[in-house]
Amino acid sequence: MLNMEKSDVFCLVCNHQFSICDAGVIEEWELPICDPCIDDMCTFKVKYDGSDDLLEFLTQEIRGGKCPGCLKSAIELQGIRYGSTVWGDGRCSECKQGWSLEIHIEFV
Repeated sequence: MLNMEKSDVFCLVCNHQFSICDAGVIEEWELPICDPCIDDMCTFKVKYDGSDDLLEFLTQEIRGGKCPGCLKSAIELQGIRYGSTVWGDGRCSECKQGWSLEIHIEFV
């Protein structure tokens, strides 16, 4: 295993310590959040029974998701693209950053 030098930068969500190399690629405007935590914030698993319009249902389910850009609970669904995984376009109502959201739907 490689012995990587650690930086003094920690993930704001899980407290993972970044290596010096990883900390060096964090942009000045970005919050120090590790990739697994960003993935968790942008992935949604929902159960859908088909009784409501899918887009309206997903909009309600995702509303208030945590934004990886500012950590506020302000993600709003703007639209979706259908596929084996539904991809959503989300935007934070606070910092206005856009995010690609991975939505897994379990039909019940």
